[in-house]
Amino acid sequence: MKEAINQSKRINEMIKQSEEYKRYIDAKRVLYADEELARRLKEFKVRNRELQNIQSNEVYDAINSLVKDNDSLLNNTKVNDYLRAEQKICRLMQQIYISISDGLELEYLDE
Repeated sequence: MKEAINQSKRINEMIKQSEEYKRYIDAKRVLYADEELARRLKEFKVRNRELQNIQSNEVYDAINSLVKDNDSLLNNTKVNDYLRAEQKICRLMQQIYISISDGLELEYLDE
């Protein structure tokens, strides 16, 4: 098992050297240089996450309203670049997690 941990450390270094991760870090720096913009995006993401977890027929309308209310934020170049970079690194991480767990018989409990 120690070898698996050593390999995971190598994978971590490979991820840090990837274009996806470098773009994400660069976009994050640019965004967070504007504290107000970063704060607004954090608030948007928190509210969006809250809405995603609601079991209701009105959730679609609430999310649509949230997006409309934050149109200028979401169309800001810094925010847009950050969100795209974040999405790409998350997809990469998802692919890595899927690859690692492929063939493992694990049971997950739903909350």
